[in-house]
Amino acid sequence: MSTIDPAARANPDERPVAPAAAGAVAAGKSYDVRPSIHPDLKAHGAIFERKIHKIGDNVYSAVGWMDGNCVMVVGDDGVIIVDTGPDLASANEVAAEFRKITDKPVRAVIYTAFHADHINGVKAFASAESVKAGQVAVIAHETLLANVIRSSATIGPILGVRTAYNFGAALAGADIEGMNLGNGPLTPAPTLPSSFIAPTKTFATTLDVTVAGVVMNLVHVPSGAADQIAVFLPQHNVLLSSEVIPAQHFPALNTLRGEAFRSPVDWYTSIDALRRFRAAAMVPSHGVPVVGADAIEEVMRNYRDAIQYVHDQTIRHMNKGLTPDELVEVVKLPPHLAGYKPWMQEFFGTVRQTVRGIYQGYLGWFEGDPVALAPVPRAEGARREVALMGGRDRVLATADQAFEEGDAQWAAELATRLIRINRDDMPARRLKAAAFRTLGYAEVNAIWRSWYLAGARALEIVDPEVSRAGMVRLARYVASPDLVVAVPARPFVEGFAVRLKAEETLDVVMTVGFRFPDTGEAYGIAIRRGVAEFMERAPEKADLTLTLDKATLDRIRLGELTMRDGIASGAVRVSDGAFAEVPRFFGYFELPFSAPIQLVVR
Repeated sequence: MSTIDPAARANPDERPVAPAAAGAVAAGKSYDVRPSIHPDLKAHGAIFERKIHKIGDNVYSAVGWMDGNCVMVVGDDGVIIVDTGPDLASANEVAAEFRKITDKPVRAVIYTAFHADHINGVKAFASAESVKAGQVAVIAHETLLANVIRSSATIGPILGVRTAYNFGAALAGADIEGMNLGNGPLTPAPTLPSSFIAPTKTFATTLDVTVAGVVMNLVHVPSGAADQIAVFLPQHNVLLSSEVIPAQHFPALNTLRGEAFRSPVDWYTSIDALRRFRAAAMVPSHGVPVVGADAIEEVMRNYRDAIQYVHDQTIRHMNKGLTPDELVEVVKLPPHLAGYKPWMQEFFGTVRQTVRGIYQGYLGWFEGDPVALAPVPRAEGARREVALMGGRDRVLATADQAFEEGDAQWAAELATRLIRINRDDMPARRLKAAAFRTLGYAEVNAIWRSWYLAGARALEIVDPEVSRAGMVRLARYVASPDLVVAVPARPFVEGFAVRLKAEETLDVVMTVGFRFPDTGEAYGIAIRRGVAEFMERAPEKADLTLTLDKATLDRIRLGELTMRDGIASGAVRVSDGAFAEVPRFFGYFELPFSAPIQLVVR
């Protein structure tokens, strides 16, 4: 057994080459890496203590119940809720706290971004019936629903798994003791499903609206999300800044879980737009409020300068030909910004990942060296490298020695080459897992820590079915049955295109229509030799037409009804003589999670 000090590091150039004979390592060695948490990250969690912060006379921010804040603005004859939290269980707790303050009814809900922590707790504050009756308005940017559909449907499976890794959903026990997420507390897995109600009032750039006697200036401020909005309350001189200013950490200008390019220029321009309000109090969607115009100006100015500095210096050195691996060694915050504590610490975002994101956002993946255009396949490249190094046992022994001497990163890189050759090489997987645990426990960034430790867990799981079931569960923790009901049928039909098994349909030509009488929607899919073309209208001539209410489709998608039983009951009607075409058509498409999604064991 071996216990590693997470802070230990060694110079690889000073180590002797490991011997070729490494029977103990090759046969399988256990590693004991004791769980710990970086003291700065642990201390950062103090700002997420459960507390209702009162700002001025009528604004209340619930901090600490979830990884995002819920804000309540009390008006004359009702309240406005700004952001609703990531799940119904924690949102219900916050709603109960708010009811201790006032029993005035909710008149409006504002989503400041499409992310789950802003929208998924909505039914703790409003019902679908009250929204439909016009008693409650749901306000958001005009692109929010499209963004929700894209993240939950188009790339839902992979983004769900990556989100689970990103936010520690795969972690338990000692791995999460004393941990926070950098932008909020690490809360238990939801005990209730997420909820969602589609916006009833949207806008593009600005919106001035009065609800319950509260005047609100809403402004589009792309930053932590492309559809981010902030809310200024001119009667009270209070700014609800959403995610434009983060929770006392360097902003996540580039996410590890995966998201569209976040423009640093848009972000610091959005900060400048908010600076012009000269608010007396600022209430963010993560972290604690800031009070005082001068204090707010100082925080905003330093954030916008840090973002612009990283952007401009990255572009400057890109224009000299530096690649991402070189840029991250050159572009660093200057002392006056890096030392602006507690605000600029890298608990959530990092300069390094921001630099890489900027390069990718401007230039794409190609760094300019044609050697990367058609590289040797990864497994074959690893096989050749390992052979040059003296074979599998020698590489494993060298990786083990690096680990024992405190160089966990190099140990993980060497073990990765072996796993690329053989994913079932458990000694290599155990070593890489131990290296990831060492790196994770020493990491001050909560998101990096989550990725390291979730990666370690994946490496330690032997049964692929256990891994697959776990990933399905974790990915679905961000899903919302309400979302299935709220969105139209069109995204479902469009979604067939990216699930087509092209290799099995290269000689197939087939046209299928879908009609949804209760919503008046009608679309088509034309399979044509490996491509599934979405059709804006149901085809007049089709090999198969399925007619079903949108409500029936929702039941099928939620697993409450099978297509077979729907046809048998008459809830799904099949065009004359086309019953045999139903299994043939659906057989051409993959089901989500039909195979384990491996992020690390590969």
